Amino acid sequence: MAHAVKHRKIVGSNIRTCRTDAGLTLEKLAEKADLSWPYLSEIERGRENISLDKLARLAQALNVKLSKLVENA
Repeated sequence: MAHAVKHRKIVGSNIRTCRTDAGLTLEKLAEKADLSWPYLSEIERGRENISLDKLARLAQALNVKLSKLVENA
């Protein structure tokens, strides 16, 4: 169980880094990926487990490869 939390935190951190590098607010990225911003906030904090489909939508919205979001997880 502890490993799952660690992986979620790493993925969340990767998403936040890519988002800030792209100059996007939480709200703008959520809109682009068709997610709610509170849900995205929980993902970035490692509190929510994101599906592969939603992760792919985030990667597309951020214009990065999916592998970048799961790097080191």
